[in-house]
Amino acid sequence: MRLPRTTVIVPTYNEADNIRRLIDSILSQSPDLSVLVIDDNSPDGTGEIVRRIVRDEGRVELLRRERKMG
Repeated sequence: MRLPRTTVIVPTYNEADNIRRLIDSILSQSPDLSVLVIDDNSPDGTGEIVRRIVRDEGRVELLRRERKMG
């Protein structure tokens, strides 16, 4: 029996230095994990980094918000 996919939700603001390692670490735990990154318009480019990851990794999604909303 296959387990349902679990989504890990990661809120971000200015995590450009860490986001790739974090996503890789989460996804390496199980093929049944996916990641939803919710970025609050990080000025350091976090959203752009995640957008590039999304192109190559089908288990990652990005939700970009207009402003910092916590």
